[in-house]
Amino acid sequence: MNAENKDKKDRSVCLDAGCDAEKPEKSEKSGKTEAAAKTESADGSDKHLKSKDDFNLRPEPSGFELGAKKILWIVFAICFGIFLFFTSENGEPVVRKDSIAFLKGLANWLILSSHSGSTALIDFLSTHLISAMVPAFFLAAAISTFFSKETIIMAIGKKSNPLTSYPLAAFAGAILTVCSCGVLPIFMSLLQSGAGIGPAITFLYASPAINLISIIYTWKIIPSMLWARIIAVAVCAIAIGWLMSKIFANMPEEFESEELKIKPSKRKAWQEAVFFLLLVAIMLTSTNLFSGITDRLVPASWFASRGEELAVKTAYLAGKLLAILVEIILVVVALRMWFTWDDTRKWLKRTYRQARSIMPMVVLGIFFSGFLGGTSALVSSFSVFADNSLFSNLAASVIGAMLYFGSIVGVNVVDLFMRWGMHHGPAMALLLAGPSISLPSVLALMPIMGKYRTAVFLGLVVIFTTLVGLLFGTFGAAS
Repeated sequence: MNAENKDKKDRSVCLDAGCDAEKPEKSEKSGKTEAAAKTESADGSDKHLKSKDDFNLRPEPSGFELGAKKILWIVFAICFGIFLFFTSENGEPVVRKDSIAFLKGLANWLILSSHSGSTALIDFLSTHLISAMVPAFFLAAAISTFFSKETIIMAIGKKSNPLTSYPLAAFAGAILTVCSCGVLPIFMSLLQSGAGIGPAITFLYASPAINLISIIYTWKIIPSMLWARIIAVAVCAIAIGWLMSKIFANMPEEFESEELKIKPSKRKAWQEAVFFLLLVAIMLTSTNLFSGITDRLVPASWFASRGEELAVKTAYLAGKLLAILVEIILVVVALRMWFTWDDTRKWLKRTYRQARSIMPMVVLGIFFSGFLGGTSALVSSFSVFADNSLFSNLAASVIGAMLYFGSIVGVNVVDLFMRWGMHHGPAMALLLAGPSISLPSVLALMPIMGKYRTAVFLGLVVIFTTLVGLLFGTFGAAS
């Protein structure tokens, strides 16, 4: 009797304290000390009681539940689509008249825009793939594989003199013929080889707009903008690169892996220089820069049986291919004489990796930029560009930053738009933004620099090109 009263008393005390009589026993089984169990009980925690945060935790849905949800959403979408395109009259389903017109308009827009996007993609692949992208990938991989990392760091590295590194980066692309997409593998290689983010961004912006081919073409088509374009590209490139280096001063060393830490080369500097000049020569030859020489290599009389016009074109093509073939043979000879097979294998492997990581985004971006360019409202509405207002320059910069303009095509587009009534202020903004950045290059830059850095770079390009367009439209010579 006394034992029962004592047991009831102990239980009443335990209940008043908010504990459980079985708690110590469970805590021993789970390896917990009695003190820990008492603390757990005092806090009110229990196996069957959950805190507020615990109610937010849900078990992962099973495959059946996920499949059922997908089916329900599909059924909902179908039913809602039926509601949009059909109505009911006297209990009978009737097709909405306005929905038919909408579907016809949508189909026409999709057909025209798809044709525009496909045409832009085919033009790019036929014009720039062999003459720009493929040589650029080989050249970029050679930079990161063979070029002395110490030389790059000394020239445009993080600790280099900005008074020399930024101008050098701004004008280094003059010898290359690359578009905003073709420069990406070279830009990635510069970052991987230890270049500072500022000079690398300067090179990224300036190279597509200041290369020798685009400068010569600008001089032929719109000579009134030649010197303004050269000066504006250099100033904008240096300013954007410098601001990027300040904004991202503490940029993490994510571009240098153990594989990319190149040991000092055993080759002589002139050997590497000759090898790179041969690669650059292949790129320039494929872009008709040396057409005055290649056109004379093969006589047109060799193909006289095909007719005069076709014979001349065939002779020009044969001369270019012959020159490229000779340059490729010289590259192979240089590889055999000065480089090991392991060096060559790494170079080819890196070329493939860079092409695989960049080309898919480039192809998608070019298609969708052409897709947007096929929209009649975007192409035909030029009244907004007739004056030199802030809005017209900003709109031209945004359009130029989104649509894909090659180094040569951008000059043609600006010349055409000016003949259609575009003021030369917005035309300059479009000329500066178009070749330097595009939707394909923005998409391809995201896995290289990250979304935030890419967005900041895009914003700086739009701001600077807008300001330069305003200044040129106010003080520049009228076209």
